[in-house]
Amino acid sequence: MKKFSLAVIAALSTTTFASEESPSPFSFSATAGYTFGGDTLGTLVYEDDSDNSVKAGSGLILGGGFNYALSQKFDVRLNAAIHLDSADAENGDFTFSRLAWEAIPYYKVSEQIKLGLGAGIDSAVELENDFGDDLEFDSAGKFIVSGMYSFENWSASLEFRYSIVEYEVAKVGRYSVVDDLARENKVDANHVGILLHWNF
Repeated sequence: MKKFSLAVIAALSTTTFASEESPSPFSFSATAGYTFGGDTLGTLVYEDDSDNSVKAGSGLILGGGFNYALSQKFDVRLNAAIHLDSADAENGDFTFSRLAWEAIPYYKVSEQIKLGLGAGIDSAVELENDFGDDLEFDSAGKFIVSGMYSFENWSASLEFRYSIVEYEVAKVGRYSVVDDLARENKVDANHVGILLHWNF
């Protein structure tokens, strides 16, 4: 009887230990980064002859993500972020903003490096212009190529990415743009970016 009890206790202890050591497949992240590229949407020229431009693919990214490990080699990351660029002056500014929604599956090359190909949708795409009419753009799909490096002793990852996306003008001020004219006035917003993800 004692031998049987000891065997049961040993089995339960092993099971409990394995359960505690098993990492959760779910994780979350906070994200900050910057991108470069795209067509110029507006330029402010200052009194000292310097200038500042707003581009369709450039700007600051702030957001968060949800990561799920499908296996030891594959995981998928869902991101949501605001992406914006601005040029400011005392008498007004340009601000280009959009909400980015993304899904990127990754393949783990090593313990620290993984590569991903994903897709996303940019919505609420708008250029706010204090010097003229605001512009609104249709939501647009995008294609993302991503490389992620995870730090060994820090709960964070550094991402290098390239995104392919075009925007079509939907409204100029209060007036809608007809489809043919919108297609003729596409805005190239392709960009490269560097993003830092804090994982928890």
